[in-house]
Amino acid sequence: MTDTIRLSAAGNSLFDELLQSVYEAIFITSVHGEIVIANSRAEELFLFGNTGPIGRNISDLISGFSDEILQNVIGSLQEQKHVLLDAACVRRDGATFSGEIAAHRIHMGPEPQLCFSIRDVTARAEAEAKLERAREELIRAEKIKARMETITTLAHEINNPLQMLMSMVEADGNVRYAAPLNRIFAVMQELRLQEELKTLKYAGTAQRYEIPDANVAPSQGRSLLIVDNEVTLRRFFQSIIGAKLQNLRIDTAADGREAVAAFRAKHHAVIIMDIAMPIMDGEQAFHEIKKVCKQNKWEMPAVIFCTGYTPPASIREAVQNEQLHCYLPKPVTGDVLVSTVKNRLEFYELSHEKAK
Repeated sequence: MTDTIRLSAAGNSLFDELLQSVYEAIFITSVHGEIVIANSRAEELFLFGNTGPIGRNISDLISGFSDEILQNVIGSLQEQKHVLLDAACVRRDGATFSGEIAAHRIHMGPEPQLCFSIRDVTARAEAEAKLERAREELIRAEKIKARMETITTLAHEINNPLQMLMSMVEADGNVRYAAPLNRIFAVMQELRLQEELKTLKYAGTAQRYEIPDANVAPSQGRSLLIVDNEVTLRRFFQSIIGAKLQNLRIDTAADGREAVAAFRAKHHAVIIMDIAMPIMDGEQAFHEIKKVCKQNKWEMPAVIFCTGYTPPASIREAVQNEQLHCYLPKPVTGDVLVSTVKNRLEFYELSHEKAK
């Protein structure tokens, strides 16, 4: 046994056996904080080895523990049996751990002494932090679920009337109503997102969700990006669309990664997007383009998903919920392709034309 362990002055073996059986690190100190007795658990927990803590001050082991705090502890022990502290404890190698500390007042001789029992609660603190994060995530998920159920109900009631109004706007070329209707569609889409919305609080108790500013940078007018890994199809699409639609800038990309880079550079108004492609598929590219638009406050382009495969769930949902996008199964005729692109370009021009 090293000098780390000192028995009471009477050398009471029963006291020593009890001291060593305690799981917590035990330090008995003078009222000035000088350590006079410690158990083997204290040696293990604080990595003292052969040097031992005897003669050190308890403030060396507890981060931020000052003489003032020690006096406050002593004062509190006049009326309480013990004082509980949560603090970072410092091992001999300088490493710290979360400690739960209980201070008691004891009498083992002519002078009163203090007993500090210290337990490493790092694992418990980490578990509590994880539990709190899980609780916050659950609350967030419940809020999103409640909002989604409300928005789903609202969308079910107003989507068809909105679609009818939008169709009449397109048919009549009514510039006055195109922009407000687009804003309604944008707000509905933002509310559908499976993420938490920020709230704005007003005087009193009133508050509402913050919907992103509608003043986004518009796409680059008559511009089209064709994305397909088949070079023959890219050239065919480019040739037939270019011949039918005048004054249209057409760019091409061979995969999703090239598509995102091209879109970052030119912010196209319409994209024809294949889905099954190497390097980055069309689904990934679509979501990356959405991120680019959100980060830069850009207008989202109209995406025409053109593929011979069944579109994945997220693409089907985007086509169903966002009137801007559509799906064309391959093989597709030139007339259908041109008509679809023309429709998107005409509506873009209509909704961006200044009201007269």
